[in-house]
Amino acid sequence: MRISSKQAHAGFTLVEMMMSLSCGTFILAAVLAASVSLQRSFAAMESYSTLEGDQLRVLDYIAMDCRRATAASINNGGLTLTLPAYYNSASSPAYQANTPTLSNGTVVYGSGSVQITYAQSGKNFTREVKVLDSGGTTLSDVTTPIARNVSTFTVNPIQQSNPWSSISCSIMFFPTFLRNSGSGTWWSGATAPGNGTGSNGDWYVIDATATDQTTVGNVYFKSAGAFSLIQNVKATTVYCNTFLRNASAR
Repeated sequence: MRISSKQAHAGFTLVEMMMSLSCGTFILAAVLAASVSLQRSFAAMESYSTLEGDQLRVLDYIAMDCRRATAASINNGGLTLTLPAYYNSASSPAYQANTPTLSNGTVVYGSGSVQITYAQSGKNFTREVKVLDSGGTTLSDVTTPIARNVSTFTVNPIQQSNPWSSISCSIMFFPTFLRNSGSGTWWSGATAPGNGTGSNGDWYVIDATATDQTTVGNVYFKSAGAFSLIQNVKATTVYCNTFLRNASAR
């Protein structure tokens, strides 16, 4: 089969090749930009969902334990709850429920007690569960972080006379959805930050100790050696007002 000279020389011209490369470059750039945008959106939503889950978990734990507690105290800014020994501490048989009895007008669940302490440890919010026998000896002591990126933890009795019947807790969380984890450092305080605090790229939030309560939650960002207020952004504060259990028979 003979190939004609016209078919033998068929192909793209230089102008056509350059136009094709330009169009392909634009398409690849658009795909890359969309991919980066989707990745950033996914990271922001994942961080926001994690933060919301931490907030709900903290509220659920505190509310559950307060409703089961018969006494509460505040030590070094932490909340300590005293619970009856609803379950025995022996692993065999496997932590069976203690049968409640009535003693001098009070419902008693076996011997010993359980102390649960909520406290802020750095940026973590922890829950310590300590099981005590009837003599006060510690049988087990386990501390578990239940939330991250916590700025402040404040607890106050609603009823001032002790023993309290109800307490109020507030926990402020750093707004980590503003940035990816690991970028900059979070600071907190009662007033607007001085430029000598931290480094460029750091964040600062006004915590619950502020003298002007309208500024609580304000967020600042440091750039070019100076902090500036981020408009329309506030740190998240969750609240829990809960009654303590009254174990006396009624």
